[in-house]
Amino acid sequence: MLIETSLLFKTLIILSSQLGIIIAVCFYCLKRARIAYETNTSFMGLYFRGAVNMKQKLDLVPYRKPKETFPKNMLYHSGKKDDEIKTEIANNQDEVIEWLKKGYKHEFIGTDYLWPIGIFWFICLFGTSAATSFFDLSISIKATLFTATSISFGPLLAFIMLEMDENDGFTALKIVLAVTLMTGFIGYGDFYSFSENSSFGYILLISLFGLIIFNFARFFMEISRPKVRISAIFGAVLFSLFLLYDFDYLEKQSMSAVNNSWSNALDIAFILYLDIINLLLEILEYMGE
Repeated sequence: MLIETSLLFKTLIILSSQLGIIIAVCFYCLKRARIAYETNTSFMGLYFRGAVNMKQKLDLVPYRKPKETFPKNMLYHSGKKDDEIKTEIANNQDEVIEWLKKGYKHEFIGTDYLWPIGIFWFICLFGTSAATSFFDLSISIKATLFTATSISFGPLLAFIMLEMDENDGFTALKIVLAVTLMTGFIGYGDFYSFSENSSFGYILLISLFGLIIFNFARFFMEISRPKVRISAIFGAVLFSLFLLYDFDYLEKQSMSAVNNSWSNALDIAFILYLDIINLLLEILEYMGE
């Protein structure tokens, strides 16, 4: 006799597996970055310098490595388009210094693989969002898109942590785990019907739009670091409240046997997944320099 599992169990299995994929890929990339630093080789097209943070722990700093042998190309961006680039050849270090004074830059060696990965992650993220929200696709298609999103986000998370300080990144992961467990206990515990409070939902939605507009504005205007950190605190609180709302929504969905399907569990798991990822990114934003 088969025992039917609950919607909560199905959702947590999917959610934990996808988050586990991100962490596994992220830690693998961090390990490869450490090996690249120790062997003076590249990983993902980047090299790594070793620094020591305030806690006397090793902090890896990724950077693009310029060509070390002569002759070398010196590049100057004369316009906004990538094809508007002037190239001059430097045959020795004195010529390099002269071209640098004129605004030229080094030509870096290797290929930066993060941009293609970032584009692929965005496509998969958009595809998963559409598949879980607007289209009645098979669970295998949705699961494939979901998994591809998690796999491609792992390297991006690793390099976000490396850009700030991977040791602080580990702290951020612990904070997110604690917040997720706490909001899951409160939200699913039915202490208050967060998802049935329309005013609460509207406040979350309006706040989310405000946060999106603020972050979009950062591309076009200079915003001071203190204001960005305040925005990150606001975002962290906002997505914590979203976790309360969505865990309560999961509890309400669990009351009906009609909703107890793996497809519905995947849809809800993806909603919680987005809350957790955004919470992590906001905390990393706050902790970054």
